[in-house]
Amino acid sequence: MKNPNPPPPRPSAGGKPAAAMAPPRKSRWGPPPPGAAPAGDKAAPSTSARTPTPTHPADSRRHPAPPAPAPRNPASPAAALRPPPQAETPPPPPYDFHNLDRRTMLLADGTVRTYFALPPDYPFEPAPLPPLPHHLLPRAGPDLWPPHQPPPRQMPMPMTMQMPPHEAKRKHPADQDDGFPRHPKQPRFDAPPHHPPQPSLHAAVDRHALRRAFLKYSKMLNESSAQKRSYLEGGRVPCLACGRDFADAHGLVMHAYNPPNTDSLVDHLGLHKALCVLMGWDYTKVPENSKGYQSLPADIVRESREDLIVWPPTVIIHNTATGRKKDGRFEGLGNKDMDKKMTELGFSGGKSKSLYGKEGHLGLTLIKFANNPAGLKEAERLAEFLERQDHGRIGWSRARATHSIDSDRNPLLVETDTRTGERMRILYGYLAISSDLDELDSDSRKRAFLKSRREFDLSD
Repeated sequence: MKNPNPPPPRPSAGGKPAAAMAPPRKSRWGPPPPGAAPAGDKAAPSTSARTPTPTHPADSRRHPAPPAPAPRNPASPAAALRPPPQAETPPPPPYDFHNLDRRTMLLADGTVRTYFALPPDYPFEPAPLPPLPHHLLPRAGPDLWPPHQPPPRQMPMPMTMQMPPHEAKRKHPADQDDGFPRHPKQPRFDAPPHHPPQPSLHAAVDRHALRRAFLKYSKMLNESSAQKRSYLEGGRVPCLACGRDFADAHGLVMHAYNPPNTDSLVDHLGLHKALCVLMGWDYTKVPENSKGYQSLPADIVRESREDLIVWPPTVIIHNTATGRKKDGRFEGLGNKDMDKKMTELGFSGGKSKSLYGKEGHLGLTLIKFANNPAGLKEAERLAEFLERQDHGRIGWSRARATHSIDSDRNPLLVETDTRTGERMRILYGYLAISSDLDELDSDSRKRAFLKSRREFDLSD
């Protein structure tokens, strides 16, 4: 009987294995041994690359392929009307859990905690700021006057809560009805009727009439040097709108802003601004007893005063006196001489008027221009020409301070012509404003008006 498990054959004497030895058996779940054919196809040769599986005809009917886009003809008329392709909008930066960084934090008790946070270099997009509310927007210049307090905002009243009716009812013996429901600790509250806020009287005045009243009282305050001095130096002052007297200018400003009679509100508000400009106070603030409105920077005070110009446009020329006559009266440049002088300087369109007094020529000449924008432009050009030579308002104040010196030898008043050797007067001039009304003659002062450069209006 043969042995069912014979022992393996021994190697030959040369040390080589037997040629008929079969390859070792592998697991059915492992990869096939090299050189083995795939299951079910024993005749097919072994290949390392797999061939793609062909698509079944049923799949093509179930999932048809998209049709190819039809080619466009660039020469067709429709191509000219076809809009160009729009650029694709870039996607927003990713913001998800995978963009967070894991960080650790050591607590005081020695424990470590983990948390997530955005990386330090995350590209945040700046969000636009919300627009300011209407009441916080900056207001224009004319809206700052007259100063008024905005009406207080009415807070919405809380609505009465509707409580479910209480089961218990209290009934008075004299009542004929079934009584009334009573909620414990629930008082009865009726909200007052809502009324829209009404604008103040100062904000509802006619602005055109208010500007005319301001220009009117500005002229009245500056016409007389004695009257202007009484307001500036303190003491009792009258109200030009109603005639009442007050102990000081502060009391007059308080009265002008809050007049007892609303019929004269426009006149009193015009006087309020005119008085504040004269005193150098802030007319855009509501006057109070603390007198905080009286503090105003010097440059703003100067701008407020130089805004009011004399109309028709007038340039005041100083230092036009040439000397004394034998009788002791002063003589100077006349109207024709000043017109010729202005023409030589390149300024035309103005008429000269030399002023005279009891002692002769006053050394002052008015150059009046046409009462239109062209005349104002020419007057401003002459004033700027003199200012560039340091012969304007400030230069004249400096030269007038040296009047104690002989005027014929004062280098600020007289200069010598280098060609002819003739001694000539140095002319100083500036555009006339409201504070210069007392320097004009009575006829020119009576015919003159005041106008604001900021709110220029020929109809005023």
